Amino acid sequence: MLPLSPSTISSSSLDTKDAESAKTIGSPESLSPDEAARDCDSYLPFEIPGAVLLTAPSISVLRQAANDVCNRINSDTSYSNQFIIVSNISQPLQEQLGGDRNPLEVPYRLTLDAQRQQVVIRIMPSGAHERLTQSFTGELIEKLLDMGIRPRAYTLNAATRYQGRTCAKEADQSLTPSRDTFSDNEWPSLVIETGLSESEAQLRADVYWWFSNSDYQVNVVILFHIQRSPERRVTIKLYSLRPTTPRITRGLNAEAQRTLLSNPPLPQADSSIVLRHSEVHEIIITSRDVQNAPLELEFESVMRRHPAPNTREKNITFTAEDLAVCCSHVFLES
Repeated sequence: MLPLSPSTISSSSLDTKDAESAKTIGSPESLSPDEAARDCDSYLPFEIPGAVLLTAPSISVLRQAANDVCNRINSDTSYSNQFIIVSNISQPLQEQLGGDRNPLEVPYRLTLDAQRQQVVIRIMPSGAHERLTQSFTGELIEKLLDMGIRPRAYTLNAATRYQGRTCAKEADQSLTPSRDTFSDNEWPSLVIETGLSESEAQLRADVYWWFSNSDYQVNVVILFHIQRSPERRVTIKLYSLRPTTPRITRGLNAEAQRTLLSNPPLPQADSSIVLRHSEVHEIIITSRDVQNAPLELEFESVMRRHPAPNTREKNITFTAEDLAVCCSHVFLES
């Protein structure tokens, strides 16, 4: 294994003793909600606790760091960091990371700010993460087929990169309803993100990014949080943002930020934006049971149209049994 270069600052070396001299980013309490909201807006999230920091790395150094993070996550359930933050990234390395091939040799998702030469890499820890996303997506396809909706009526975008105001971002999976005319800039209606439960704060910030940068074309974001200790479980959180006015003002935008960043969410009774936040109706799956099912997706939010009359089209419902099957890979993995 190649040693890290002097230009590299890392919080995830293989030896625990190195952690004392490693530089980490802040603590979960280091940002106020207002500061976090500004971070979301500018986007790149350089306040991720425990993230690995790299400065102007070579591809070999970055690959080593990615494999280090992946190996530690898969060998130590107490290790929870998924993120590598890279500053001063070279143009050739940006192109390698954003290309069709995988230069890091482990699964990852990319957030890239080319102008500032900054990158956030989220390492996908194990096959269970990928299989959970794929299993849920497959169940969604089956339910749409049962309604008579064929795959030609939508596209599944997997890790397609979407360009926001200041940076580009990939989801684990997303769905875009088909239209008569297609634009390269078309945003999905539904986004799925899967991560360790310890990454929840960052995934919550990602939720706002999808809503805001798409100008609220993204209607639904589903977060799957995998907790590995002391007991394995999956927590599902559903975010659904539905504007009831045709124009999103700066004030409403700020209100949506505060709602996503507060815990519990702020009251929305008099708001012109209705933000349904599934922390109010949290779904928890363990190897023994499923609490607070079902998970229901509004048909109109997903397909961007009303259900057709006299058809089987309706809201998309995932029962407790459906969710247990989708999450079974998490509990089977050693």
